Amino acid sequence: MSMLDPSRIRNVGVLGHGGVGKTTLIENVLHDAGVVNRVGTVEDGTTVGDYLQEEKEHHHTITMKLAHVDWNGVRVHLVDHPGYADFVGEVAASSAVLDGVVILVDGAAGPEVGTDNAVKYADLHKVPRAFFVNKLDRDQTDFATVVEQLKEAYGKACVPLVVPTGSGPISGVVNILDEAAESDPAFAALREQAMDVVAETDDSLTEKYLDGQKLTPDELRQGLHDGIARGDIMPILAGSATQDIGMRELLDLIALCFPSPVDRHVVVHKGDGSLVELEVSPDAPFLGQVFHSAIDPYVGHLTFFRVLTGTLKSQSDFINHTRGHKERTGQIYLLNGAQQEPVEAVGPGDLAAMTKLKDTHFGDTIEAIGADFEADPIELPEGMVKLAIVPKSRADEDKIGESLGKLHEEDPTFDHFRDEQTHEHIIRGMGDMQLEVLLERMERQFGVHAEVRPPRIAYKETIRGSAEAHGRHKKQSGGHGQFGDVHIRVRPNERGAGYEFVDSITGGVVPRQFIPSVDKGSQDALAKGIISGHPVVDIVVELYDGSFHTVDSSDMAFQVAASMAIQEAVQKARPCLLEPVANVSVTTPDEYLGDITGDLNGRRGRILGIEPAPGGKQTIQAQVPEREMLSYASKLRSITHGKGSYESRFSHYEELPEHLEKAVIAEGNGKA
Repeated sequence: MSMLDPSRIRNVGVLGHGGVGKTTLIENVLHDAGVVNRVGTVEDGTTVGDYLQEEKEHHHTITMKLAHVDWNGVRVHLVDHPGYADFVGEVAASSAVLDGVVILVDGAAGPEVGTDNAVKYADLHKVPRAFFVNKLDRDQTDFATVVEQLKEAYGKACVPLVVPTGSGPISGVVNILDEAAESDPAFAALREQAMDVVAETDDSLTEKYLDGQKLTPDELRQGLHDGIARGDIMPILAGSATQDIGMRELLDLIALCFPSPVDRHVVVHKGDGSLVELEVSPDAPFLGQVFHSAIDPYVGHLTFFRVLTGTLKSQSDFINHTRGHKERTGQIYLLNGAQQEPVEAVGPGDLAAMTKLKDTHFGDTIEAIGADFEADPIELPEGMVKLAIVPKSRADEDKIGESLGKLHEEDPTFDHFRDEQTHEHIIRGMGDMQLEVLLERMERQFGVHAEVRPPRIAYKETIRGSAEAHGRHKKQSGGHGQFGDVHIRVRPNERGAGYEFVDSITGGVVPRQFIPSVDKGSQDALAKGIISGHPVVDIVVELYDGSFHTVDSSDMAFQVAASMAIQEAVQKARPCLLEPVANVSVTTPDEYLGDITGDLNGRRGRILGIEPAPGGKQTIQAQVPEREMLSYASKLRSITHGKGSYESRFSHYEELPEHLEKAVIAEGNGKA
């Protein structure tokens, strides 16, 4: 396949809630464009897009896939996305490199949480969009109702353009701006509404339209193009992917009216940090950005990238600007699911994959040798669900770190780390379903078996009062003995201020060389915890007196003496436990607001405020202890029937209630 003029390229993400028909739509588009001979189904596991074993078993998309078709002289790159909230990171990862999105909406259910997520990321990256109301061949669907719901949720820019013909389950569609629909009175009101919006995109069109003159097809197309590119028009199209209704009208709209890479501005940072807009041209120095990685069983590691400008050839050198080293491409491919089409070169706007890169990862800016530009980083949502993972055998333990690292490479919203306080290996992701699927892949792909459990909470200890204590370590057993003698005071430090050591020794009662030993012995004892095995924080330790022996005193003796004094002093200073508290933002439809606030209150949450959100929803801001959020994702999904979403970030530590503190201490002092 040869390179095209970038004005004839379209990059389109296919988004929407889980189960709304995205993969089926792309399957039919590939068939209508002559890429495949037969239409596969998600249920049979025969689609181009859902080729992973986990996708065939679960009957839904798990990771983004690329496809491309030629339609009326235009190359349309399509990106299929998972729809479930657990995989929203895939939407976040690609939205920054798209020039337009088609958001599928169920003709019966209307806008859902997956719709909101798609709109959210399109808004964030200023990506033009259209809505495709799918499954209209089924009973209990109503195109007109969904149109009104979309307008209410996302504004008056939502305009029906391709509508069903006849009544009842859909049997055909018509573009109401086509001449064929012009004389049909059934479409008169919709046509007038659409014409008004198109005419408003340009003053000359507005004047001509108000004068009663007819807009030409080219004027209509240009008006739609400009309005869609600016976000002033969000077309709504009707159809049924399973019945292959509306596919051609959708492709026509994309090819004729969606923005090309030339229409989108490529604004990057120069080496000095200033911003510059680059010309989008095949002849410009190459600049691209990585937005995904995958492991292919045949060619190995595949790196997905968008060409922002310039041209990249197979088997050529480039610079990874983000990491500061040179790379060399292997073969470059255009993809249709798992099928790889080798190409000699790719140009502006192309979404492609290449092999054999040594150290290039998600979000990296890649560029021609001698260039010095950097694209904005791609922001991803932070995983909110954490589990402790335990390998089942020694062999699994040896391989688990590398395996989890490879899973992170393919899905950067999945992460793993060692919790230094609880000594657990933690995996973190967007939801239970995502973690379950990734663990299945770890078993199948890498042969690593592991169990998961809720993670321990990273409690901390502190003190509420002041106290003094004396620690003496004296040991005689022949030869040099051990002698260290200290008097310390402890008092609370400001919350979050951590540990502070104060040297108040006068007169040399503790020699200078042993004072760091007192400091170290104190810190070591506090790190191990006094009442529960969790580290003691926000404490001031003051060394104010002591004694020594000219022969028997040593660093170790003073460390031991300090540890003894610390343990006694903390016990006398009214110790307590601190628990981590998170800032939580929950977005829910109005009808579930009372249930959500009641549930948060039951989790010891403090409601800070409630704000309106798009689509007749409300966003609740609250602070909730982390221990109460461990099972929140599934609870929220249950309460809101999948229509709610939330974000959570650590905020601060505060005292754990006494009845819970006793339970934590009774659980074995919380030690790993």
